[in-house]
Amino acid sequence: MNSYILGFLVVFITTSLSVAGMVFVRSRVSLATLTLNHEVAGYLLSIVGTLYAVLLGFVIVDTMQHMQDVRGLVSMEASGLCNIYLCSEGLPQRKKETIRMLCREYAEEVIDDEWKTLQHGKYSQKTFHAVFRIWKEITTFNPVSQGEQSLHQQLVAEICSMTQNHRTRVINATRGVAPVMWLVLIVGGIFTVIFTYFFGIENMRVQALMTVLVAVTLSLNVYLVFVFANPMSPDLGVKPGPFQLDLIIFSNFERGEMPPPAHELAN
Repeated sequence: MNSYILGFLVVFITTSLSVAGMVFVRSRVSLATLTLNHEVAGYLLSIVGTLYAVLLGFVIVDTMQHMQDVRGLVSMEASGLCNIYLCSEGLPQRKKETIRMLCREYAEEVIDDEWKTLQHGKYSQKTFHAVFRIWKEITTFNPVSQGEQSLHQQLVAEICSMTQNHRTRVINATRGVAPVMWLVLIVGGIFTVIFTYFFGIENMRVQALMTVLVAVTLSLNVYLVFVFANPMSPDLGVKPGPFQLDLIIFSNFERGEMPPPAHELAN
């Protein structure tokens, strides 16, 4: 399901249930009775609301950082792949062509296969196979000249860094919010909304509006946790743009041309 549609449904259903609960309480409890509880309910709501807000804020920040980490790993991995491709320029012709072919295959496998498999919480065997082939080509190369030795050392350093970023990216991409944390967030949100039922305003429409604002705010924040906890979401997650840029750089480098401007890449 589209993430935007899912978000709308979550907010709509949560808000509808919250207002329905408020109307039910008002139909069973008199306004005078609710008014008597305002002072005590206000103190308790401030305690519960503050605790829940602190917890929710920490979870949102943590999941946001999680997505930023995945985005950074993607950029560093793609940068390492590009460096391997460019460094191969000084290698013997046959070795250079093989490494460059494997670099292109790896970028294409990441874009076409791995991104889809990671969205389902799995990893792509094709990309691991591709990176192992790059490893084999680099580590089995026997440099002859001083220049080839320097290039070989750089290639080994780049493939080590790229592989590490790839493994870390795969692990982070499949890690979300723990089920117990989801339970705490959902139950805490429900309790916070229920606490608002202990207050009564003579004008039902005004109280319904207040309930809607509280429910929408809470549900939107919980939805943010869902979005940031799924960095490979097809709609709002991290995109394989750096690897697409790699393919463009590969093609332009072979033709001796400069990559297109940034605004054209964005289109």
